Amino acid sequence: MIVPLCSKEDFTENSMLEIVHDGHSYLVAKVEDEFFVVDNMCSHEDSELILGCLKDKTIKCSLHGSYFDLETGEALNEPADEPIKAYKTFMKDNNICIEL
Repeated sequence: MIVPLCSKEDFTENSMLEIVHDGHSYLVAKVEDEFFVVDNMCSHEDSELILGCLKDKTIKCSLHGSYFDLETGEALNEPADEPIKAYKTFMKDNNICIEL
């Protein structure tokens, strides 16, 4: 199922939004000219990643400082050791979409 989450017009350079769809919270980020979608919760402690900050193609959790790769969801440093879910992202009719 293709799910449109938001318009690409909602973003400025190096910005992010929390989008809730069917009760699930997604983090949508624009880094340079690319869009990324990951789950909005840190895998270490249930902290919302939207409260963190972007650095290159990573998101830093504001609670304990773990970084996650926005392309793969990989946890890049401790204390997080489990990945977050990263979604294949594509554009359709000016919307940022994922496939569930």
